[in-house]
Amino acid sequence: MKFDVKALLDLRANRRLRNWIVVMFDTVAAGGAFVLAYLTVFNPRWVMLSPELPPKVVMFVIISGVCFVLLRQYRASWRYVSIPDLLTMIRACLVAVVVYTVAAFLATRGQDVPRSVLVLSFVYMVGILSAARLAYRILFEKFSRMPRSRNGRKQASRSVLLCGFSDRAESFVRSSRRDRYHNFDIVGILDDSPLNHDRFVQGVKVVGSLDQLAEIVAAAERDGTQISELIVTEVAPGRRRLADILAKANACGLKVSRIPDLSEMLTITSDTLVVPRPIELADLLERPEVTAKLENVARLLAGKIVLVTGAGGSIGSELSRQIATFAPRQLIITDNSEFQLYTLHTGLRDDRPDLAVTMRIMDVRDRARVNEVLAEYRPEVVFHAAALKHVPIVEENPVEAIKTNLLGTRNVADAALANEAATFVMISTDKAVNPTNIMGATKRAAEAYCQALDLNSKHTRFKTVRFGNVLGSNGSVVPRFQEQIAAGGPVTVTHPNIVRYFMTIPEAVRLVLHASAHAIRSQGERGKIMVLDMGKPVRILDLAERMIQLAGYKPGSDIEIVFSGLRPGEKLYEELFDPSEVQAARTEDGFIVASPRVLDYALLGRTLSQIESLVGSHDASRVIELLLHLVPEYHRPTESETPPTRAEGAVAAWKPSAP
Repeated sequence: MKFDVKALLDLRANRRLRNWIVVMFDTVAAGGAFVLAYLTVFNPRWVMLSPELPPKVVMFVIISGVCFVLLRQYRASWRYVSIPDLLTMIRACLVAVVVYTVAAFLATRGQDVPRSVLVLSFVYMVGILSAARLAYRILFEKFSRMPRSRNGRKQASRSVLLCGFSDRAESFVRSSRRDRYHNFDIVGILDDSPLNHDRFVQGVKVVGSLDQLAEIVAAAERDGTQISELIVTEVAPGRRRLADILAKANACGLKVSRIPDLSEMLTITSDTLVVPRPIELADLLERPEVTAKLENVARLLAGKIVLVTGAGGSIGSELSRQIATFAPRQLIITDNSEFQLYTLHTGLRDDRPDLAVTMRIMDVRDRARVNEVLAEYRPEVVFHAAALKHVPIVEENPVEAIKTNLLGTRNVADAALANEAATFVMISTDKAVNPTNIMGATKRAAEAYCQALDLNSKHTRFKTVRFGNVLGSNGSVVPRFQEQIAAGGPVTVTHPNIVRYFMTIPEAVRLVLHASAHAIRSQGERGKIMVLDMGKPVRILDLAERMIQLAGYKPGSDIEIVFSGLRPGEKLYEELFDPSEVQAARTEDGFIVASPRVLDYALLGRTLSQIESLVGSHDASRVIELLLHLVPEYHRPTESETPPTRAEGAVAAWKPSAP
């Protein structure tokens, strides 16, 4: 990196010049305040003719200048002058007056220096210096609020309402006045407390409550102001509250954004301290996001060799990124997709240049390749995320699902055991509970195999972490809805009553890591499964409505919602626990320990060997028959058990949610 020495010297010279200008101004102002105090107390003619006054003024100016420099008053920015800056200035003025008083008493025992002059000097100094700084800030904000486009014309303002009488509203109003790039015209503030109505924040009036939004927008239009956006400035609004705000703003045709928490801001500068961001789907989930401690995860991963299968997928890639933050000695990422592996490796290399990351193309179906990779690196911790997860596709290709989800899990687990890995973590799904599809059945069989190994292994711990859907994962409903909304609709939902558990990808992976660390610490919990607390299930129809609202459209009028019917293997609701599973209490880290039915290890081994011998011939019916031996609770619903879900009847029954 090259440094421009000349530019650096010029910058330092300019900074010194600016500081000296401030000191000179403050010093001259102090002298003026001292003279003004004498003019107030004594006859102006006597003051002008007194030979004793000039030496006193010079002494006061010198003492004030020294105090201003020592207390570094010149460092405060006039552009962003605030109460702490004014307090520093008051302290410097007080010290200057006190030092001058002591010096005058020692020199002349305070002769001809009345106490009223000293008090007034302090008052006038504070007044003059404060007024100068505030005037500078007011003028700066006035002229900086007029951004110009390239052709010299003034750019159009964004007329907005704020929702929430709070410190965030005050900060946003203040920062918007000096922001050159976000030219907001803040029409008013909404607040549901009647006590705050008609109050002002930085000159902006509280005009009413959220329930009055439609009337306020209509009144503004009559006055010639077109409000385009509602910015949420409430402190930590709940997800139900955000959904309510979104629905009411959407009914008025307003875009909705919110002021993020400080923890969500990547960078904070004085110029762009408060920048609203769009409300995201994760903000509207009907569940609080779970947080957990990091110490146990650090002990599990720091300084270890860690391998991740399926690292190119949604869960696998986020898992790899979060593992990288705990400084493992080496991270081996594996996947059968060259492109996804390359993309992940590039991102990890950019974010963590000092981390040793190795990528290996590996298909978990290939037992020899799996053994080769694990024997080469001998990982201490293995996270197994590779799986086929799309229910309808897996339903049409059952043998392929068994090869990947069941036999692939066996291949990786056996290799981890053979190479003495300390920890093996399998990522499972809620579809493994009372499965009605091949995907869930294969994952339940894979869970059972890992349980059996955990009970029989002396060195390697095998743990399974089970959770539901994650927002935005590859092949999930959210990206599909986004595509349909972008195309103008319609948005297709399988059934009006279908519900699913949802969690954000980072949160799910974070809890996977914490559950894994907990399981390894608890030696007495062998053969058990960690189930993430997913909160309450979300109705997919509500999810579709909210996504349409987030895009700025009205469900049912701008974007239609139609029902396509349940797909093969799909059920209306998912479960996190089988009724036969014994559940422990929810841990403070956001997961529950469950004790499912355990299969005999010898029986498992024989059945898997038979399945492996049959998959080569693609005898799907015989393979599924053997799978039923491992997962007797696997049940395919018949036509009579499937609820009516045809689009013709469902569309007529659906109505948009009331705002």
